[in-house]
Amino acid sequence: MQQASHSTPPAGTVKRGHIIVIGNEKGGSGKTTTGMHLIIGLLRLGFRVGSMDIDARQRSLTRYIENRKMTIAKEATPLPLPSHIVVNKSPYNIQEETEEDERDRFTRALAKLLVTCDFVVIDSPGNDTYLSRLAHSFADTVITPVNDSFVDLDVLASVDGLTLQVQKPSIYSEMLWEQKLQRARRDGGSIDWIVMRNRLSNLDARNKRQISKVMEELTKRLGFRQAPGFSERVIFRELFLLGLTVLDVLETTKSGSLSMSHLAARQEVRDLLKTLRIPSVDARIAQVRAGQKGDPITDPRIAPKSTPAKAEAAEPSASSSPSVATPEPATSAA
Repeated sequence: MQQASHSTPPAGTVKRGHIIVIGNEKGGSGKTTTGMHLIIGLLRLGFRVGSMDIDARQRSLTRYIENRKMTIAKEATPLPLPSHIVVNKSPYNIQEETEEDERDRFTRALAKLLVTCDFVVIDSPGNDTYLSRLAHSFADTVITPVNDSFVDLDVLASVDGLTLQVQKPSIYSEMLWEQKLQRARRDGGSIDWIVMRNRLSNLDARNKRQISKVMEELTKRLGFRQAPGFSERVIFRELFLLGLTVLDVLETTKSGSLSMSHLAARQEVRDLLKTLRIPSVDARIAQVRAGQKGDPITDPRIAPKSTPAKAEAAEPSASSSPSVATPEPATSAA
């Protein structure tokens, strides 16, 4: 396994914004859906939000945002948009050159977003890459969506099928622990790891009890917090093609009328935002509620409007970026 080693930030480095990485090395866990709903939820609270797609092959978050821009243009609806940047993989073949190039691409893109954004949400690929490890090392919060099954819990640890005892952490858990150490050494910061449990409603009572038991042990051993996730709802998948979220339903004609499924899904998004335990988010929710009735997260009639930002398809130029702690070359570990 390789780990990223990072240098001390240069003098005068100013970090602005809270960095949230959506990470899981298994596909189909709902990373992009989680990331997009988190982005729109924060925008609707009036925060300036940047988004970064480091999954250069799939680019699911980028397609989601492009679909949203098309809906905005067709319906002339001023839906909020993040400032978006795609970080492409390096074209080099030599590992040292590749990692140096990707460090440069990532840190310049992140620096540009941190100048103007309160939050930066990063969607990572469903496999182990250098860019993914690098992004995790800069995170303030890591959200790992997992489907509630023992197949999907394998991304966290190996579990004995007979005794349900945790045998050892997974490669992903070990990687995240390494990046926590790197983050602490680099700037004294910490990473709040949240595991988001999706599709709970699909399990029978026995499976729920078994998985809950294992999750409690994993929480103690691996040091993450649990968060209620999204149920299996068709509405989440349908909205992707329009670039919409369940928070946009009342503002667009194509998203249809408000149903019980929409209401339940919106509540799940609201619960996720509360679970983050980020003081500025909690304060903004309380501030809006103190002055107006309704739900400040999901009600477009009271949520602050954001000016749509222009999405960017490539990294910014180095001349326009402030200084960000630049990692040293990665080293190999057994």
